[in-house]
Amino acid sequence: MKKSKVFLLATVGLLSVGVLTACSSSSKTSGKTYNYVYGSDPATLDYLATNKKNMTTAVSNGVDGLFENDQYGNLKPSVAEDWSVSQDGLTYTYKIRKGIKWYTSDGEEYANVTAKDFVTGLKHAADTNSEAIYLLQNSVKGLNDYLSGTNKDFSNVGIKAVDDYTLQYTLSQPEPYWNSKLTYSVTWPVNGDFLKSKGKDFGKSTDPTSILYNGPYLLKALTTKSSIEFTKNENYWDKDHVYFDNIKLTYDDGSDQESLERNFTDGVYNLARLFPTSSNYSKVEKQYKDNIFYTQPGSAVEGVGINIDRQTYGHTSKENDQQKTSTKTALLNKDFRQSLGFAIDRTNYAAQLNGKEGGSTAVRNIFVKPDFVQADGKDFGTMVMDQLPSYGDEWSGVNLADSQDGLYNPEKAKAEFAKAKEALQAEGVQFPIHLDVPVNQSSKITVNQVQSIKQSVESALGKDNVVLDIHQLSADDFNNITYSASNAAAEDWDLSVGVAWDPDYLDPSTYLDVLK
Repeated sequence: MKKSKVFLLATVGLLSVGVLTACSSSSKTSGKTYNYVYGSDPATLDYLATNKKNMTTAVSNGVDGLFENDQYGNLKPSVAEDWSVSQDGLTYTYKIRKGIKWYTSDGEEYANVTAKDFVTGLKHAADTNSEAIYLLQNSVKGLNDYLSGTNKDFSNVGIKAVDDYTLQYTLSQPEPYWNSKLTYSVTWPVNGDFLKSKGKDFGKSTDPTSILYNGPYLLKALTTKSSIEFTKNENYWDKDHVYFDNIKLTYDDGSDQESLERNFTDGVYNLARLFPTSSNYSKVEKQYKDNIFYTQPGSAVEGVGINIDRQTYGHTSKENDQQKTSTKTALLNKDFRQSLGFAIDRTNYAAQLNGKEGGSTAVRNIFVKPDFVQADGKDFGTMVMDQLPSYGDEWSGVNLADSQDGLYNPEKAKAEFAKAKEALQAEGVQFPIHLDVPVNQSSKITVNQVQSIKQSVESALGKDNVVLDIHQLSADDFNNITYSASNAAAEDWDLSVGVAWDPDYLDPSTYLDVLK
């Protein structure tokens, strides 16, 4: 995920993704090919330069790093066969599994995977100013100096190949969660000779031959807004645990909710995301009653973001500079932001996706997953709840547990807004405050979610005080100013549901640092 670098992002209410899925033994798929969908084409296959979801969808099954997560999310070794840590917690030494090879997209052997490939990978990530380099720059000794130009010799950075099959990292400070960072693509290996031969064409977005593969699958074809196809790497070191011969992902922009179920029923897809709010759901529920379930909320979060340093107004209903200034001034006011937080009906928001019965399932009240980590016998959410009353009476009694709305409270919203309005009027703010909210018009569910936010906020705070102006955009235009925005200036919105975060490592700071 992309980390904000220029503007601060204030969270209003974030939702874990509660997914309703169907699977059935009556599916006509053979079991040799896994068929499903993807929603966005990768801008590059250079896995060291970016870690956006659209890239990982295309590459993560083809390239292995030192560690990976099993089906339960537990960390387990991959290319690293064994490792040790120095007594001071600063030096990590990894034994690279012998016999792992690099292959071309055609399955031809290219070279051995060695410790040097990991050094080359990190140097390439640093030299290309990888979007994910933030994950390592303050961790690996000397890396920050290399990135800033203070040190121009990469050999002074804390990573080295002791020999062909021994890799060593030296950290700036102990990090008990360090190994969990090594699942991310910015730490993956790359063969130096191949990288040099490809030059600027390394990782070319639609060209499977532009990278090498050491993982369970080879990328065979990538057709923009059509399909991504993989085939099993028959020479993969752990091929006995690869259970599909082929993978085919078909492009789906989300405009036809019922297409997933139709293709599942026809035997095209191996599973289907169901939408209880769709017109045919009652029929589907009757047909697949015993094979429909909700997945448990995961560690990723999605939700509503507040842009407190907006610089671009390409999509706005504001009519003059005074309205722009008034909105920015309001969003900088803590009481105003808290009023929005208490005014959003998260259960109703989530119900647009999961239906009335499953509405509360996906609700998350805190940016960090409450049980993400534990300390002194308490999970993170409980520790935060213990501290909440110190931030004001309005936070007393707030429950931050998942799958219930502990924040929606119109009375608190009104009280917080009253405090904010008095201060804002003294600053010359013009009411109502207009908040521009973009939305992907091809996603009916997202449009409904944004409309539900508009209804609950304007109902709680009054249209004479706050107005949400919804801007329906094409999928590409929406992504360009939200998920895929190239910099802070491209974040062209006041409120956005195009905010998401997947944790990078096993510590709450992986969530909280992105808000700095």
